[in-house]
Amino acid sequence: MSAAQAGDLAPVRLSNRAASVTADAPGRPARNRFAIGAASLLTDLLKRGPGPQQRRFVIMGLPRSGTTYLMTLLNAHPQVYCSGEQFNPHAIVEVNGKDNALDAVWARDADPVGFMDTFFVRHAVHDVQQVGFKFMIGHNIRVLQRLAEDTDLSLIYVHRESKLAQVSSWIKAAKTKRWAQSQADEHVARKIDARPRQISQHWHEYATFDHLFAPWFAGLAHHKLQLEYREMFAPGFVARICDFLGIAPDPEMQSPLVKQSSNSILDRFENPEKIERYFRDLGFGHWLEDEL
Repeated sequence: MSAAQAGDLAPVRLSNRAASVTADAPGRPARNRFAIGAASLLTDLLKRGPGPQQRRFVIMGLPRSGTTYLMTLLNAHPQVYCSGEQFNPHAIVEVNGKDNALDAVWARDADPVGFMDTFFVRHAVHDVQQVGFKFMIGHNIRVLQRLAEDTDLSLIYVHRESKLAQVSSWIKAAKTKRWAQSQADEHVARKIDARPRQISQHWHEYATFDHLFAPWFAGLAHHKLQLEYREMFAPGFVARICDFLGIAPDPEMQSPLVKQSSNSILDRFENPEKIERYFRDLGFGHWLEDEL
């Protein structure tokens, strides 16, 4: 789809759910607090008069598939605002920081669709053409169902063919609690202690999720784009993703992130011999090659 065609997509709109107000029992947070907030924000926006025709998008994928890289790349464009994992089970993740207060997370989970509506209305004040957020597969089933219904949304699904690269990246991040970084340091060369059976469990889980999700995604009627991790680093990708979103490419657009592990897959492990033997025996020797 060309940039001109993408520009014909419907602008941001508020669902009927976001205009409803429901009282809750005294002492409990209102289930529709986000819907109430969205209605109030919408009133304020209407008073301001016409603004830019904003479009909405959602980045979807599994952990360590490249969704954060794509988020930061898009945020380098002056006409895009892309937030983090709005439905992370532990926190509401924004671009710079997160809200992990229990009341905030519970209120979000009590009305996740209303929360999503409020997110888009709240960020309509930004002078940008595209507003979106990250949604990780498995974070919230009601939001996933709503995403499937809302064909005005643009959807981007990112997956990673090399499950060994994906899982080794996840194991390292989970152990160190460093999920992203913008400067290279000793952490990049740090190796992980992982065994074939541990990796086997995780890569089969990720492969199963992607195997089930991909045909579901392909069947959606949305303006959509499916990306494999390596495509985002290929020449011409910036122009491609900008064309998909209907915005002019920015020659200065680049992600501030650096790769957190060696591009040589076996160099990521303290004991690579068994890892190599295991994946060669399984017929996945190509996963042992440099990914980029």
